Amino acid sequence: MWNGRRFRPGLSCSRVGCFIAAIPLLCAIGLFLSWQQDEVVLRQQAVAITENLKTDSARIRAINDWVYHNKGFVKNDRYFIVAALGPTPIQVMQQGGECGDKSRLVAAMLNSLGIDAGLVMIAPCQHCGFIHTVVEAQYEAGGMVVDPTWDVDYPTGDGRFLGVRDLAGTNRGRERVAELRHQRLATEKIVNMPDDDATFDYAVAMNWDRSVATRIIAATLPLLGYQPETFVRPNLLEDPKLLLIYLMIGLAAACVLGGFLLGLGLRSVLTRTSQRMTANKLKVSDA
Repeated sequence: MWNGRRFRPGLSCSRVGCFIAAIPLLCAIGLFLSWQQDEVVLRQQAVAITENLKTDSARIRAINDWVYHNKGFVKNDRYFIVAALGPTPIQVMQQGGECGDKSRLVAAMLNSLGIDAGLVMIAPCQHCGFIHTVVEAQYEAGGMVVDPTWDVDYPTGDGRFLGVRDLAGTNRGRERVAELRHQRLATEKIVNMPDDDATFDYAVAMNWDRSVATRIIAATLPLLGYQPETFVRPNLLEDPKLLLIYLMIGLAAACVLGGFLLGLGLRSVLTRTSQRMTANKLKVSDA
């Protein structure tokens, strides 16, 4: 009788873990459906903007220009469930935002077209705080930087464009801004663009100095053959709904695993208890 019963608590723990896991899993499904709806809207708008364009570089420039002219430049204070994650790309599309918000929208729209794009943060010195955010997207010849806050890109003059690594350590960014100031009207926004916003010497996709954990990851990446300076910022960090989906799935997996491990622990405890009781009975019988 004891042998048959001793596994029931373990099985119960596993079942409870699965039952609890169903809650975040259902939340993840609901979030995914909502995220899919957002993706449809983003892709429809991106396709409409780039409909007659034949190259990725032209599509990137067109979307950057559209986001620049869409809504204002005041920080977007909207959010989805968690305020710390900031606005979703759809909320930026609806209300506009500052450099980080508009760059988030540009990257999301480009990714919806299958064009790899991620955010890059600019700092004026190695250990200074970040002052500006832009987008680096992959076009047919490599990476190219676009800035939806000032409606800027960085062409080379021969049909190619400059990426972050091409601009770092040079004056080409500042020279491009000076050129655009002369080309555009004196009333346009770029007249007030700081030179530091076009200086890429300390531009990074990730803030590796943010915490002990990020510093450990940065130190580990070279051992795996990756350089922190060239690491592409994951899209889920710029899409609150997508990040929450992964968190809910992770929580569901943790619940299942936790229930399973707790069940194993209980089985182990009950097995040891059974063995001790059996041993004690044998001692009593021998006595």
